[in-house]
Amino acid sequence: MSAPYYSDGLVTLYHGDCREVLPTVDPGSIDVLLADPPYFQVKDEDWDRQWRKQDDFLMWLGSILDLTKPRLTPSASVWVFTSPFMVRKVEDLVGDRFRVLNSIRWVKADSTHNRAEVAALRRYSTAWEGIIFAEQADDEYEQQAKALHRQLFASVGRYIEQERERSGLTRKELAARLSGYKNLASATANVWNWELGKNLISAADYEALRAALGAGFFTLDYASICQQWTALTREYEARRDEEGLRRPFQLARATGPVTDLWTFPQVENYPGKHPCEKPASMIRHMLSTSTRPGGTVLDPFAGSCSTLRVCKELGLPGIGIESDERYCEHAAQRLSQEIMIVPDGDENGLACAHVRHPDLFGGAAS
Repeated sequence: MSAPYYSDGLVTLYHGDCREVLPTVDPGSIDVLLADPPYFQVKDEDWDRQWRKQDDFLMWLGSILDLTKPRLTPSASVWVFTSPFMVRKVEDLVGDRFRVLNSIRWVKADSTHNRAEVAALRRYSTAWEGIIFAEQADDEYEQQAKALHRQLFASVGRYIEQERERSGLTRKELAARLSGYKNLASATANVWNWELGKNLISAADYEALRAALGAGFFTLDYASICQQWTALTREYEARRDEEGLRRPFQLARATGPVTDLWTFPQVENYPGKHPCEKPASMIRHMLSTSTRPGGTVLDPFAGSCSTLRVCKELGLPGIGIESDERYCEHAAQRLSQEIMIVPDGDENGLACAHVRHPDLFGGAAS
């Protein structure tokens, strides 16, 4: 990887074309992709008007998503900003590579129009931008989660299997004694799922098994089975988080919106402001809901480095890439002047303020 333009031990900024820098990022090292690419002929800037056709722009953006995909962890979250006019096509582009979870609208304050401007309009004005939220959804990661589920819930399934085997019945023969199913195949499939620990048997089906096999079988009361299932569910959820087998997402630890309609304020003008700068409050909400403690964030279109600044604030490792050296210089100055805030228990020996942000991962600021 080329030498960073700025680095403080927590966040790192590279100057260059992200297509050249991304291949040097370690595979499987990124937990969150937060991409705010050009929107295609929205801004009067060379970088937003370098493509003549939408298809050329989409091919370019797709190539960058292809470069980032192998750099993401199996449980990574993906955020991609887009214009209202390209949101459907960008969502399809993201969906070809990731599993789309939400198409969010960031609604901005309604701009004012004078009477002449309103009279000239031939459609309603647009006051929102799109954000596609997706997940890596790697097949291997899902298989690992399923394997963990089978491992933990095998005890419940094994109890049902042992009782059936003790009765001398096959699964199909036992299923034939159940009622309430549209056909024997459906009932047999459920018996399989119960014995594998995939599904919790219902109270009605459990009583039907007891009645079918008679006294001496299925002596464990149903409430005890439910208690065991609940305890295993808690253990499974905890293990998935601990072992990174689930995409982190916790709205409870954020103070922002819980729906896909957002109303964060726009960034006010200041000297050196990037024309596409996103508000820190919105970036903070995105990262605090979708990042584990210590998770690494990648922003391939860093601009004024709002993402890296929020990463610093929240104590998250961050990598930014920006092609315009003017914004790199401005961002480096701001990053070097701001306090680095990292979670408690940091082991990197960084010379920074150890302050835990109150909105992230629980706990109060100190």
